[in-house]
Amino acid sequence: MIALADCNNFYVSCERVFKPWLNERPVIVLSNNDGCAIARSNEAKRLGIKMGTPYYQIKGLCQKNRVSVFSSNYELYGDMSNRVVSILMRFTPETEVYSIDESFLSLEQIHDPVRTAEKMRKTVLKWTGIPISVGIGPTKTLAKMANRMAKKKDSGCLMLKGSENSLLSSVRVRDVWGIGRRIEEKLKRIKILTALDLINAPAPVIRKVGGVQLEKTQKELQGLQCISIEQISGPKKNVCCSRSFGRTVTDLEELEEAVANHAVRATQKIRKEGSITCGLQVFIMTNRFGKGPQYSNSRTIGFDEPSDDPIRILSTAKELLRSIYRKGYSYKKVGVMLLNLRTKDQDQGLLFRDHHNEKKDRFVKVLESIKNTYGTNSTFLAAQGIGRSWDMKRQRRTPRYTTNWNEIPAIGSDSSDPS
Repeated sequence: MIALADCNNFYVSCERVFKPWLNERPVIVLSNNDGCAIARSNEAKRLGIKMGTPYYQIKGLCQKNRVSVFSSNYELYGDMSNRVVSILMRFTPETEVYSIDESFLSLEQIHDPVRTAEKMRKTVLKWTGIPISVGIGPTKTLAKMANRMAKKKDSGCLMLKGSENSLLSSVRVRDVWGIGRRIEEKLKRIKILTALDLINAPAPVIRKVGGVQLEKTQKELQGLQCISIEQISGPKKNVCCSRSFGRTVTDLEELEEAVANHAVRATQKIRKEGSITCGLQVFIMTNRFGKGPQYSNSRTIGFDEPSDDPIRILSTAKELLRSIYRKGYSYKKVGVMLLNLRTKDQDQGLLFRDHHNEKKDRFVKVLESIKNTYGTNSTFLAAQGIGRSWDMKRQRRTPRYTTNWNEIPAIGSDSSDPS
C-alpha cells in the first residue's frame, strides 16, 4: 500500500501555528506581490473566495467578513514543510516529497496501514501544529484519490483498494490525478464521466484518447502499480529563477541587481544537485496588463565549457541583459534560465581547460558554507545589491519565526487575539 500525506490548507495552517486565534476564522494567503489568493481556510472557501482570485476583486468581501489576509512567507513554509517530512520519515524511510505540502510513503511493510496513518496525523499535529490528511491505496493514483476524500472525513484518513464502486462512481473524471482539461473533454465525448467509467473502459479506447500515460492512469485506478515512489528525484534539465517586481523598474542598475540575484539563486540550485549548465538565457518583460508601451525580449548563449560558477554565470547574465535592455519602458519582470543541465560526472571538459580557478572555487565554497550556517542573506556578492527596492511586495508577511534569529517569537508577543 501507498499513502499520500497532504497538509491541510498548508500556508494557512503555518500561519495559524503561531497565531492560534486564527483558528475557525477566515484566512487567506496571497501570491507574490500580494496578487492573488493561493491558500484559503475552509471558512474563507465558504465565503466564496476562489483559488487564484486577484485580491483587488475580493478586498471588499474580505474587509466585510473580517478575513485575515497574509503575504506569502516562503521561508516559514519551507521550514515547516521540512519538519513535517522529517516526522513522516520516522514511519517509513521510503518517502517521496512530491511537493511542499505532499509526500508519498510506502507502507509495504506496515501491517495495519490505517492505524499507522492515524498515528502519523496525531504525531505531525502534536509536534508541528500542522493538520494533515492521509489517503491510502495500492497505487499512487488511488492514494491521491483517497486523500481527496479523506479531507472530507472527520478522521482525516481513508483507504481505497480499487473495488469501492460506489465511491469511485462519485468521483468526476476531472478529479482523477493526471487528467487535464483537454483529456477530460475527449473522455466526455465517449461518455466517460467518472473514475469508475474510466476503470471499466476498454484499454485500446483509452490508449487512443490519451496515449500510454492515460492507460497508465487507468491501470493505476484498477490497482495495478505503474508509477513507483521516487525517493531520489532525477536531475532537472533546466532551472529558471524569476520573480515579478514589487513595482515597475526602469533603471538598468536595478534590473542588473535583480538578474544577479536570480543568477546566484539558480546556480545554488544546480550546485546542490551536482549539476552544471551548458547554456544561459535571460528574459525581460513589461507589465502586459499595464497601459504603457509593451516590450519583451530574451537572449540565449551557450557556454564553451559547462559551468556551475556563480560569478561567471552572473557576469554573463548581466551582459545578456544589457544587450536586450531598452530605455523608456517600465519593466515588471526579469528572469534567468540555466539550460541543458548535466551532472558533473558527464562533463568531458576542454583539452586546454583553465586550471587556475581553484582559488575562486574555494571562495565560492566558503560563501556557501557561511550561507548554510548563518542564513541566505549572511553573505552575497556586491552585484546583488543591498537595498533591493525592486524586490517583490510582501506588505502583509508575518515574521519568519523559525528561520530568522531576529524574528523568533517571544512569549505573549503575537499569540493572543488582537481583537
